[in-house]
Amino acid sequence: MKNLSNIKRVADDIKTITIQWATNIAREACKIMEQELRNWKFENHDELSKFFNEGSQMLIDARETEPLLRNAMKYAKSKLKEWADANKIADAFWEYLSWIVREEWIRPQIWAELIHGWDIVFTHCHSKSVVDILVKAWNDWKKIHVYNTETRPLYQWRKTSMDLLAAWVPDTMVTDDVAPYFIDNTIEKKVDVKRVFLWSDCIKPDWTTINKVWSFSIWLSSWHSWIPLYIVWSLLKVDIEKTIWIEERDGKELWPEAPDELNIVNYAFDMVPAKCITWIVTEFGVIRPENLMREVKKHYPWMLE
Repeated sequence: MKNLSNIKRVADDIKTITIQWATNIAREACKIMEQELRNWKFENHDELSKFFNEGSQMLIDARETEPLLRNAMKYAKSKLKEWADANKIADAFWEYLSWIVREEWIRPQIWAELIHGWDIVFTHCHSKSVVDILVKAWNDWKKIHVYNTETRPLYQWRKTSMDLLAAWVPDTMVTDDVAPYFIDNTIEKKVDVKRVFLWSDCIKPDWTTINKVWSFSIWLSSWHSWIPLYIVWSLLKVDIEKTIWIEERDGKELWPEAPDELNIVNYAFDMVPAKCITWIVTEFGVIRPENLMREVKKHYPWMLE
């Protein structure tokens, strides 16, 4: 029996958020699967399939709400049907990793063009993708000012604020609960937000997107003010099989000393309705939400199998 301990170690790191952020999770999962497939010698296709299925499922179970990870396993599994060679399956993981690298390089080039000079941009939660766009726009001499949430309870955006400030991008943080009011341009206030950029953890085939909790409120405010809402996202994150749901975390994350008798609802994510997304910004360009599945079929047909 082949040992799955190395895969389990990575799965445990994903589960405990030692490894976090969608791209990092998918990258580390692909790396360990590629490494282990090359390290072991398999006697036959059945043994290879058993090892692959158990290892990939272990990683999926570590973060069931992560489509970039799930689609990596789906792509490699599509090759498992064709080849009995473990190195060929490992090559599939390497190929998927190359797509992620390509996306990370090309997306700031495409997406920064959406930002105009002197734009006031609002964004929410941590996303390296969004940071790369904003830094690229700033380096292209577009004098923007970024407003972003603190993103409770883990305060992920503190890191991104530091990244923006390190790149000399003007940045101001607001509290999560004031964000909808702050964005709304129908109310008299000093700041006039021009566009909203949200990262997406998952997009459904009907274009509905799942993102960090408070995204719904931010969307509602931007929609009310006719402010363009851009979903910054990869085609590799489409939840074709509709297996991703809204994650609810332990209430102790919000209040470690809460009374045992108190029930706490702690949603980690919420949804942005499809009908109110202005554009989806992908690694293949800016698309209208209704063209989503056409683009998936064009660039990643294996996802529809």
